Amino acid sequence: MKRRGLILVVNFNQSQEIEKYLNECLQYYSKNQILVVDDGSSDGSDQVAESLGFQLIRHQMNQGIGAAIRTGLKWGMENGFDWVLISSSNGKMVPAEFAQVFGPVDAAEVEFVQGSRYLRTDTNQGLPLFRRFAIPAFTMVARVLLWTRLTDVTCGLRCYRLSLLKDSRINLDQSWLDRYEMEYYLLYKFVKVMKVSWREVPVTIRYGHLAKDRKSKIVPITGWWSMIRPFVFLTLRLRR
Repeated sequence: MKRRGLILVVNFNQSQEIEKYLNECLQYYSKNQILVVDDGSSDGSDQVAESLGFQLIRHQMNQGIGAAIRTGLKWGMENGFDWVLISSSNGKMVPAEFAQVFGPVDAAEVEFVQGSRYLRTDTNQGLPLFRRFAIPAFTMVARVLLWTRLTDVTCGLRCYRLSLLKDSRINLDQSWLDRYEMEYYLLYKFVKVMKVSWREVPVTIRYGHLAKDRKSKIVPITGWWSMIRPFVFLTLRLRR
């Protein structure tokens, strides 16, 4: 049976990158396979997606990447999609590689695929110096808490079956998941709690096209805490 897959593109103030990236996506996928969720942009990047004819959902105000992902996941489930691939709109991810990410899920080989820039050489194109150290350190902490062999827990290019979200052990409707927490909450639930079948696949993450001040939107300290606290809260059973 053919499965329906959704490419979910999350956008917030990426006016300099979104048009080129969406056109790159169109080289491989049709517009009815792609949903853009705009998280309250103020730079007109949402209008770019709309002018190109993409399916678009707007948040009236900025809520956070987790909230945008939640919106896309719910839309995907309501519209009968079987799996979702998560992507940002900043052009860091390579649409030509999407098939190797969603392929194992689409073929029902596994239920969850995590992209990794560390499974082969030359897949960290222009990675900022600080992140060269921070990503492996964060991944090591996650490996200990999850008790598994992930190599790149921070890579946002992921794919999973939407039916997993119907499990009673998952609750997407928690306001504390609105920022970076959502991605790591789901990772913890899939791998540690639900023990779904999963796989890492090599992907490329590009930074070279981005201006220095646009390579990352993660705010030091508060952003890092936002990323790590799902592991802490769930391990200590302070949240569900």
